[in-house]
Amino acid sequence: MIASRPGAPARMRALGTAGWQFTGLVTACAIVLFLMFVLRSLLMPLLVAAALAVVFLPLVDRIAAGRIPRSIVAVLCCLAFIGLVLLCVVVLAVSLYGQAGEIGTVLERAVAHLREVAAGLGLDQDQVTSVKEAVVKTAPAVVTGLVSGLAGGAAAVMEVVLGVVLGLYIMFFLLKDAEIMESAVVRTLPLPSALGHEAAGRSAVLVRRYLLGVTLIALVNTVLVAAGGLILQLPVVGAIALATFMGAYIPYLGAFISGAFAVLIALGSGGTGTALWMLLIVILANGSLQNMIAPFVFGSALEIHPLIVLLVTVAAGIVAGLAGVILAVPVTAMAIDLFRLLRRGREAAADPGAVREAAPGSGAGDGVGTGTPQT
Repeated sequence: MIASRPGAPARMRALGTAGWQFTGLVTACAIVLFLMFVLRSLLMPLLVAAALAVVFLPLVDRIAAGRIPRSIVAVLCCLAFIGLVLLCVVVLAVSLYGQAGEIGTVLERAVAHLREVAAGLGLDQDQVTSVKEAVVKTAPAVVTGLVSGLAGGAAAVMEVVLGVVLGLYIMFFLLKDAEIMESAVVRTLPLPSALGHEAAGRSAVLVRRYLLGVTLIALVNTVLVAAGGLILQLPVVGAIALATFMGAYIPYLGAFISGAFAVLIALGSGGTGTALWMLLIVILANGSLQNMIAPFVFGSALEIHPLIVLLVTVAAGIVAGLAGVILAVPVTAMAIDLFRLLRRGREAAADPGAVREAAPGSGAGDGVGTGTPQT
């Protein structure tokens, strides 16, 4: 190899070394993604349970500080989560099945309106007709299939049930033995004990801040879009609000899909003018207003470049499905923060005096130690 020849130019040796490093990195990433895909039935319940445990942990700590045993508090939190999920599923099923016919009719009128616009622009009518027929046939099936598809296939149902049971089992022990689990994780990190516990605490804060922040933004967006739909006198405002709220948990793609759904409903019910007003409301809710709120609910810890967010979201969706899409951003933020702490650990080993000056919590150095790392 050129990089190993003693007489090779320095530039060629550097290129050869960089090439092999890049090849190794790509190979390692491919292996990790493959293992994640193969083990997704185990990995996804683990990640979801860990995220939920992080959210419920402050409540468990507060209640368990009294006379109630921690195991009982953990069981109650798991039961409360099950009840909340069942309530959401019932509301979703009733909303979709109750309004599926009306949604299909409005979308059919929207496609017919688009056909008229296309005719005015001189587009090929045969192609427009074929697209219209395909959308009209597909729209009602898509709406009803969101719920009925969950019951299709014994294998899929069994996998979901096993995943839920496994996730609840993991969540119970994470809540019950939080300190033991944290110590076990810290021992596996290539960090000093103090930095390891700091990394665990900061990761918990990142996940908690992200999930709670997204929920707050989802509520604000839903209220604004639903209010706009009521002012514009749109039908199926409940379905629009539900799509907006659920779409907020999927970065970028969720806002695009829910916004397109709201605009199509407005187009089918009120024409072009109503659709344009609805488009303006969607842009304000998911653009300007969200950008104003996000820094306050997330802080600088989750200021990741939009391109990175989009790429990791798509990759996580391919590998892990909906759960991966929802957890992609906080996991990426945790990885970036852990990398900073690893770098600080290496600096501590190389120059202990310099790192003591930038002790945890001081905010010195590269922005770590304050709970809101810079990116």
